[in-house]
Amino acid sequence: MSTDPALARNTPSARFLSSYHWTREREAFGGYSGIILAPDGADFTLLSDRAHLIEGTIFRHGTRIIGVRSTEIAPLDFPDSLFAKPSQRDTEGLARDANGRLYISLESDNRVIRQEVDGSWSILPDYPAIDALPLNRGLEALAISPDGAVYSLPEVSEGLQVPFPVFRYRDAQGWDQPFSIVRKNGFLPVGADFGPDNRLYVLERGFGGFGFASRVRRFDLGNATTAALDGETLLTSRTRQHDNLEGLSVWLAEDGSLRLTMVSDDNFNFFQKTEIVEYAVSY
Repeated sequence: MSTDPALARNTPSARFLSSYHWTREREAFGGYSGIILAPDGADFTLLSDRAHLIEGTIFRHGTRIIGVRSTEIAPLDFPDSLFAKPSQRDTEGLARDANGRLYISLESDNRVIRQEVDGSWSILPDYPAIDALPLNRGLEALAISPDGAVYSLPEVSEGLQVPFPVFRYRDAQGWDQPFSIVRKNGFLPVGADFGPDNRLYVLERGFGGFGFASRVRRFDLGNATTAALDGETLLTSRTRQHDNLEGLSVWLAEDGSLRLTMVSDDNFNFFQKTEIVEYAVSY
């Protein structure tokens, strides 16, 4: 575990707080690609890319994470009837709406599924632009806006200089693509969340062959048009400063700052780790 601010190379908007190496001695533990935190930043739900959830609580001393307590791993019981062919269960994005319903994006299937409050599962309608995404490069990031709209971003665009499409789902209107975000510097979207400030935060990952780097940008959708949005870069980590950060949750701390809590996907690899990382950002 490290909390040395000298490890961080950030814009003035972000301040490194803490990183915590979480270890659990069980076979299915790991691969975490999505995170939801309670409004106070304590209780969490994590999603593994091997289709299980784990819930628990983060403990802090001041701004430093000092421990994690969790429940047992809960496998996701998707009914086969949701899928035209057997699903690969490549679960990547996680979000929860105001009614308590969970949404999960499946990267290989390029689908978003919803768990109702009674525990049953349904699948959101097809959309041609989503169906056309390549296998295992599909819907990676998932977030729900204050008005209940579901936003999802793929980990791929049509070219190195082509913006990433942002897809939106609303129950009454279905899917559309209201805008896109600029693609630059080799970073790809892997996580997203709407903060208490109603802005969209996107976690992006870069890989240079020797390790991962991470970037977080935020976007004010009040002025969003069909043009590509560049957003505000809040932080850019050094390569190997953190592990493979994939999940992002944004919440409001008691001191009035916004907190970015991120979790890493260890790919069930001995050389990687499950890491929970936190930064503070201003409005």
